[in-house]
Amino acid sequence: KSLVRSLVVHGKIETTVPRAKETKSIAEKLLTKAKKGGLASRRQIMAWLMPKETEAIFKIASRHQNRPGGYTRITRTRSRAHDMADMAVLEFL
Repeated sequence: KSLVRSLVVHGKIETTVPRAKETKSIAEKLLTKAKKGGLASRRQIMAWLMPKETEAIFKIASRHQNRPGGYTRITRTRSRAHDMADMAVLEFL
């Protein structure tokens, strides 16, 4: 939940690859709900995000109105030094 919130606020986050994949799934579902609009969608989004972040995801959704899906990108970047975990950048397109 916190990674999704950070992604919406900052537009880009760096995390491990498994966490990025899970966050991508949740973020894209929320963005699809934001594109639909309506009160029910807004309440479902607010279950995941705070009010300011909810407004931010609706702004992001307006940029992707004509896009059928695939709102985020995962780019593998490096291996973390102390445990050699694969790192990735997750960002909105």
